[in-house]
Amino acid sequence: MNDEIEEITITAFRSPYNVFNTPAPVNLILSTQLETGNALTPVDALNRIPGILMHHGTLNTNRLTIRGIGSRTPYGTNKIKAYFGDIPLTAGDGETTLEDLENLSIQRVEIIKGPSSSLYGAGLAGVILFHPKNVVKDFVQYNNTTASFGTSKNTLSAGINDGKLNIFALGSLLNSNGYRDNNETDRGSLFLNSVYKFSEKTHLQALIRVTKMKGHIPSSLDLETFNTAPKSAAANWLAVAGYEKYTKAQFGVSLNRFTMRDGKISVAAFGSFRNLDELRPFNKLEESSDYLGWRAEMQKVVAVPNARFVLTTGIEMFRESFNWSTHNNDTHSLLSDNNEKRQYENLFVQLESNIYDRVFISTGINGNLTRFNYTDRYTDNGDQSGKQNYKPVLSPRLGINVLLKDELSVFGNVSHGFSTPSFQETLLPEGEVNPDIKPETGWNFEIGFRSQFKNRLRLSASYYRIYINNLLVARRTGEDAYIGVNAGQSVHPGVEAEITWNAITFHGKNLLILQGSATLADYHFTDFVDLNKDYSGKLLPGTARQLLSFSAQLNPMKNISFNAWHQYTGKMPVNDANSAFSKAFGITGIELKYQGKTGRLKLGIKGGIQNVFDVHYASMLAVNAPSFNGASPRYYYPGDPRNYYVSILIGLLEKQY
Repeated sequence: MNDEIEEITITAFRSPYNVFNTPAPVNLILSTQLETGNALTPVDALNRIPGILMHHGTLNTNRLTIRGIGSRTPYGTNKIKAYFGDIPLTAGDGETTLEDLENLSIQRVEIIKGPSSSLYGAGLAGVILFHPKNVVKDFVQYNNTTASFGTSKNTLSAGINDGKLNIFALGSLLNSNGYRDNNETDRGSLFLNSVYKFSEKTHLQALIRVTKMKGHIPSSLDLETFNTAPKSAAANWLAVAGYEKYTKAQFGVSLNRFTMRDGKISVAAFGSFRNLDELRPFNKLEESSDYLGWRAEMQKVVAVPNARFVLTTGIEMFRESFNWSTHNNDTHSLLSDNNEKRQYENLFVQLESNIYDRVFISTGINGNLTRFNYTDRYTDNGDQSGKQNYKPVLSPRLGINVLLKDELSVFGNVSHGFSTPSFQETLLPEGEVNPDIKPETGWNFEIGFRSQFKNRLRLSASYYRIYINNLLVARRTGEDAYIGVNAGQSVHPGVEAEITWNAITFHGKNLLILQGSATLADYHFTDFVDLNKDYSGKLLPGTARQLLSFSAQLNPMKNISFNAWHQYTGKMPVNDANSAFSKAFGITGIELKYQGKTGRLKLGIKGGIQNVFDVHYASMLAVNAPSFNGASPRYYYPGDPRNYYVSILIGLLEKQY
């Protein structure tokens, strides 16, 4: 297994690095890890990475946090940048939807943690790069997963590679009743990734994703209901059979021209459209959005005796039109009608140095210019239109990795990042745009080491501190009303560690592989006063001081493997005041898998149990949930109890001659 890891390179900084030599906090998720478990979404695989906590409410309600950043976002993921190939998954206001990605369409995932990227712009928490699946040999494959709670997923995928043309296509249907009341989900996806080689030096890539989803919303529960009737939905959401449904399509086209001495020129265009309806107890929301953008990069390589330098420079431009309106549930009358034009430009320059194959230096700077133009098209309560032009933000980065010896490297990283406010975070109490709101900014300082011993043991650890200024607060004043302010500062210190041990090997084969990761953190406010209440020193809600993950893979026979894993999450404060905490919990899973070939026929079957010990736990928190009319605040999303799954794979491979 160690040799397999060594062959995989990190390309997040546009220059190939071995994981061992990367001068930045980067983690890899391989396709085999994405396919462990029921693999309905990437949630489980992401949660095994140190520093990452993916709150999982339902199949369509999740919140990803990296090193505690983004933990106070009520119901979604923001403050990260995510890309699928060259297509941004992040909207113009920083919101990102990851839960509808198809695991089988992903080759690997690279995660840059913290404000550590000079290439991608606004991403205070980090950057997640999903690399699309490509094809080595022709194949066609059918996968079926049947699981608890009336869950079924069918996937058909196929690939062609004739040397010049490489095509991977996938279609999937997911249906689930869900564990809770009002928890049904139906999702269909289509995916196509193709690469055409005009020559060895000129490649054209096209990528298309289409998703259609309807997911009912059980919402969060108060503590008493969470403990006594976790299967139930929140009464107000159940009464209206609340749901969200959307159709979205994303596309990207890129042309890559490889030049002399390993240089490259790349130009990419991308776009998306999305239509959404969400029925809520207090109103019905309708949204539509579309964006267009392009990205151009040029890479120049200069090699001199005992050193190699790679200069990357480019620009990314993004234009989005976002429309949303709300309607009365009973009369269907219009309550609000809005449009926001969002646009940004990223200019970036990066220089990578490799000196004597021992010292690796990566430095760069990103310049960002972001503008919002809001138009209030429902003026019965006054015209709230306004513009928000943020000052240019410069984000530098410096990373160094030194190979002390073949078995040990050390690295350090200093970097700056920022996140622009979402629309809700730009509002004043009267509803108009606040011209004084500022982007949230932060500095990351990190040191660490990576080591390996005799191709048997890999170990890495790092210590980091992230300082966040102009902390953005979307203070909730009603069911669908917010006020945005820059409220203070927070600090995010932590220690992360990973270990991979090929514990038992026989004739070059790894019979037992043990892996573990740990995050020990203390994310807290350093200066935070809101509504005359001082929360300085309090822990950030929705963050845990301990995150632990352990897994074991036993390969007793050529085609049979047994996997077991355990993930522990420490207790978490549910609000800024730290007046209540969720309970710590540990979830265990096991899986038995067979995969083999008979001639051209590929066969696979696996079965598993998740939450083996039937632990009652909160899989997601609605942090800072308000309390209306004397009712208890609804902080808790119940996690699934013990559940089962069986997956069957049938594939037809290219004929061998």
